[in-house]
Amino acid sequence: MASKQDRSIAQTGWRLVTMALLLASGVGVAASLLLLVVKLWPGLAGINVGFFILGAALALSIALFAPKLEAFAPDARKLGAPPFFRGLALSIDTISAAFVFGLVGAVFAWGQDGLAFVLGLGAGYLLLQLIIAPRLPCFKATSIPAFFAERYGGLAPRIFSSAIVVVSMAALLVAQFLAAGLIGARLLGLEFQVAVFIGAVALLLCFLLRQMAVTAWVRGILFLFLLAAFLAPLITLALQKYGLPVPQIAYGKALWQIQNFEESLLEQELADPVFMKPMLTSFLTLSPLNFFGIVVGLAAGLASLPSVLSRHMLIGPVRQARWSTVWALLVAGLLLAALPACAAFTKLNLYASIAEGMKLVDLPAWIFAYGKLRLVQICGQAATDAATVARACADVPDGNGMLRLQDLTLHTDMIVLAMPEITGLSHWFTGFITSALLATALAAANGPLLTIVQAFVGDAQSEGHPAPISTWLAPRAIAAIAVVATAFAATTRPGSILDVATWAFTLSAAGLFPALVFGLWWKRANAWGACAAMLFGFAICLYYLVATRFFAVSFCETWGFLSNSGPMVVETFNELKQTWMAAEPGAAKAAAWATLDGHAQTMANWWGVPNLAAALLALPVGFIAILAVSLATSAGAGDRS
Repeated sequence: MASKQDRSIAQTGWRLVTMALLLASGVGVAASLLLLVVKLWPGLAGINVGFFILGAALALSIALFAPKLEAFAPDARKLGAPPFFRGLALSIDTISAAFVFGLVGAVFAWGQDGLAFVLGLGAGYLLLQLIIAPRLPCFKATSIPAFFAERYGGLAPRIFSSAIVVVSMAALLVAQFLAAGLIGARLLGLEFQVAVFIGAVALLLCFLLRQMAVTAWVRGILFLFLLAAFLAPLITLALQKYGLPVPQIAYGKALWQIQNFEESLLEQELADPVFMKPMLTSFLTLSPLNFFGIVVGLAAGLASLPSVLSRHMLIGPVRQARWSTVWALLVAGLLLAALPACAAFTKLNLYASIAEGMKLVDLPAWIFAYGKLRLVQICGQAATDAATVARACADVPDGNGMLRLQDLTLHTDMIVLAMPEITGLSHWFTGFITSALLATALAAANGPLLTIVQAFVGDAQSEGHPAPISTWLAPRAIAAIAVVATAFAATTRPGSILDVATWAFTLSAAGLFPALVFGLWWKRANAWGACAAMLFGFAICLYYLVATRFFAVSFCETWGFLSNSGPMVVETFNELKQTWMAAEPGAAKAAAWATLDGHAQTMANWWGVPNLAAALLALPVGFIAILAVSLATSAGAGDRS
């Protein structure tokens, strides 16, 4: 026994040394590329390109080193990364760049209501620790479809779970591509669609270099880099404003200052009370029930996320899995607690600038930089340049040449990237944040991509069955198809980054969580019940998400009697519909449809539940289905746990 422990310690030590050397080499190469680009391409544009290359190089370095490090541990169940590194990797796989973008934007736009997303992710770690980690590692499966096949038996549970895995992970890939595309568009000055496909190529290259390796060592280091990239500017701002080196504490002081500026803007008539949402007032955007629905959906989604379970809960003993979730909750909590401070500092500086008097003819450069990306609107038009702003605001009533809060619209996706510029920090902070986010997006996207591939070929290969095509070609072909399809979907911008990432978690929760929990904790649950839970829960969730977002007009016409919209809202909908029907074909009809569809999305719901809280509708159906069907049918394969 002692000799085995000695060998384990020695192997772990060598892995740490090797990882340090490889990581140092990767950072050195990336830094050299950054300096070379800045030298050959002087100016701000060169710095931006250099930081994009730095982020991509970090992701590619992780992909290149992962197989080398995994070679030190041929049996991942017996010798893997320590729980601390697994916890860091778990944090990067769950929060990722998509939720960093989304959480900051949600708190910035929704105030206290935006904390639902922060609480949901934190609660997800608790569910993972208390419900999933104690039982799931006991199974021999290497993927979620394999777990359902082992637990319930038969082909149907595997097919149903594989379909849910593919759809939910594809949605998460789209969210990561939205983040990577926005970073590329900002740093490289390219069209968003072009930047998305550059990110897609980088992700596919990372997948090919990783050679299906899933080591947590280097991904854990990446989370530390992301944490440092965010804490550095936040600590700087906290010290500048309050003399406190802890942004999580300075966040409270910033909230009170924001409240003072809100009152000042109203007094100066630089803000419309109808437009302004006080940051300290709760439940202005979400009702308490919908707030709870988002928390539950994200928590259940994280606890059943296929990319997380297959990489962290199915490759190690129970003790290691549980400790990794404990460390993940601790280290992720540092980042989750810092993100609201990022939103508060940004809003505080923006309000201060408007209160001091921001002339329309002297707007800061960041407004035009993000206006060209269609992320900033002033007086209803994209703020691409000063002339466009002047024309847009020329006919605004009561305009006095000053920027008012109601004239400015910031897209929630841009808040993270613009934070250093809005707060007056050095552009180098912007560079390091974007590099960390790009590397995180590409590294975290490998998890959903690998999970999609495993849903098709992983189980067959692990069980020794002959694959329908070459074992070398099959995963790479599937990965290429998945990357192209999701990248194309991302170019259409189906929603904000937070919307799409939340949809992915909600789909996972609705389709997998009831069958997963009952399969782990109730021996009577059988294959019939599991299939019913997956089918009904997932179908209701998918229909609700797609119909309320992409077919809102038809949804309102079909289910209007279930909506909580008032008579005035319904009357407006009918008027807009008549306007659209009467409009001449062409640009006028397209504009009328856009207005109608936008209004329909605000009233498309069942009993007031927005699509971000669709788990409120789907999860109860899934739990009732597996309970009722399992009790109504014979145990069959339900006693395999």
